[in-house]
Amino acid sequence: MATRRGIPPRGTPFEVVRTLLEEGGMHRAELARHLQTSRATITNTITTLLEQGLVEPETLTSDTATGDGKAPLKEKLVLARRAGIIGAAIHQDDSTIVGLGEVDGRVISTRALPCSPDATGPERISTALTALRELLDELPAPHPPLHGLHVAPNTLVNRYTGEVLGGATSTRWSKVNIRDEYEEGLGTAVVLENLARHAAYAQYGALESPLPRNLLHVSLSFGVALGQVLDGRIISGAHGGAGELGHVSIDSNGPICRCSHRGCLFNYAGADNVLEESRIVTGTALSLDEAIDLALAGDDRVVSIFSRAGAAVGMALNPVCNLLDPDLILIGGRLARAGDVILDPLRDALFRSALPLFGRDLRIEPAATLTDQALVHASLRALRLDVDLAAAVLAAHDPATVDAS
Repeated sequence: MATRRGIPPRGTPFEVVRTLLEEGGMHRAELARHLQTSRATITNTITTLLEQGLVEPETLTSDTATGDGKAPLKEKLVLARRAGIIGAAIHQDDSTIVGLGEVDGRVISTRALPCSPDATGPERISTALTALRELLDELPAPHPPLHGLHVAPNTLVNRYTGEVLGGATSTRWSKVNIRDEYEEGLGTAVVLENLARHAAYAQYGALESPLPRNLLHVSLSFGVALGQVLDGRIISGAHGGAGELGHVSIDSNGPICRCSHRGCLFNYAGADNVLEESRIVTGTALSLDEAIDLALAGDDRVVSIFSRAGAAVGMALNPVCNLLDPDLILIGGRLARAGDVILDPLRDALFRSALPLFGRDLRIEPAATLTDQALVHASLRALRLDVDLAAAVLAAHDPATVDAS
């Protein structure tokens, strides 16, 4: 709906709910400034949302309560707990993590579901759907509706259509549309984000201020992938395929990759290659953790393998840094446990040819080890930035208040 002068109305219930989803709790005056409208308009909208039970004053603490225990006149407003539930399903190589939370991002419950690395996509989805239904059943009745689900699969997927597009793990996800399966299974909207991009966003959420403006997270495991968070937003690309670092060629005459190209980083720094070379030089059937332990213990044969892998990653990151100009690169994944054995050669290779503009202040550090709750919280935060969630919250209570204009 537009005004007579053709200017979209401001301060509508949709805009207020969307703002609280994206920005968190705000005072009425802050909402008026943020939405560039009058306090009177905001007051009228807030009155409607309070009557519907969609917003509430922020929980009082000893710091915010007045002497008589009442809320201060200018209390912050947040989305109410009854506004709705949102969920997450995070598919890692050897486990799936599911969880539920309030629409404001507060985590309610999580569950870790171990699985075989060879488990198929349909098997993983079926297990996750069962667990999510159980978590919903455990909520006190009657519980608010489920408004959305954030899914992070460990495969290359079109985040808008749900189509699996390729990558090292895609054969296990073939013949399944991830979006369709989850939407049909739970009857709710689904937002997809590749696991590498989700990992970057989770790492960003775990950082302390001052936050980096442009974060890159590199995952070194049985795949090699990159996630970017720019000004607090995940960079997904036009289809959700941004960050396939493992298929950047560092040697045009190198070995043929499974993607049919030559010299892909994956063939030098993927855990499969590192593990196979470690087994050859030691003559034993090592596990990946055993190979990492040998590298940390200073076994020169294995150290040299991890060093070459780190240097290869540094070479691949050099043009990436020229293009993206990050201020922080975090190195995560299974191989990152090798610490400086892999990080020092990576830094040396990158900074050796780094341009002064980004090389001078760029930091390269190991990624944090995150809890299941932190991973679910990252999914809930990402889902809250989806504009459709505001409309879903309003439509579930009063469709007449949905005004996205």
